[in-house]
Amino acid sequence: MPAAGYKLVILLKADPALTADAFADAWVKLELEDQVTSPGMLRYAFDAPIVGPSPIENAPTAPFDAAVETWWDKKNSAADWVVSRAFVEQWLPRRLELLASHPTAIGGIPQVIWERKEPAPDSAVKVLVLPVAARRMRFQEFVDHWTGEHARLALGGPHTKDRLLRLEDTPAPMPATSRFAAGLYDGVGAITFASLDALAAEFGSEYYHSTLAPDELRFTNPAASAALLTREIPLD
Repeated sequence: MPAAGYKLVILLKADPALTADAFADAWVKLELEDQVTSPGMLRYAFDAPIVGPSPIENAPTAPFDAAVETWWDKKNSAADWVVSRAFVEQWLPRRLELLASHPTAIGGIPQVIWERKEPAPDSAVKVLVLPVAARRMRFQEFVDHWTGEHARLALGGPHTKDRLLRLEDTPAPMPATSRFAAGLYDGVGAITFASLDALAAEFGSEYYHSTLAPDELRFTNPAASAALLTREIPLD
């Protein structure tokens, strides 16, 4: 995929009448029927729910179940999509029937911090992190620490790069678009692991608890931050 100039993440809260599997199956059915595309769209992915608590010590379980991630050549292309007839008359109405509330969106310029070159295995899982900056920090200070020092620490564990597939951070300095509910988060991180076992080993490690978790408190507000566990479903 070419380097993206903008990323729009749509956060989804499933209708509580649906199980996680039923929601995922119904959503994928719509995606396969619609074959979503739009000028400037570089990639489109659906992250289905994995039931369970947030693995991150200072980011409680998010009030969302799943997400749609979209990557674009530029912000205007994403904006054009969400005001298009295809979005307003088809994409959104068909999906609202599966949701408990209007979707929330976060958008910004994505930064791929690290990734492996080989394709992700079927066992891969993804943590979507929704950080809120510590109250004492200016936004740019938060971004610099998150994508700089914290990312360096995150990749510095003794076995981290054996477990990790991809780390992408997307700071969000302003609301994405008025078509969605406004998120209260200052960005979205996407951390992809080779498997649930790899994820559990990383967040259960001594390195995480002694080094990474304390650093989370240096730049985020743990009472307001959140995270959810998902698996990306191929839509080919």
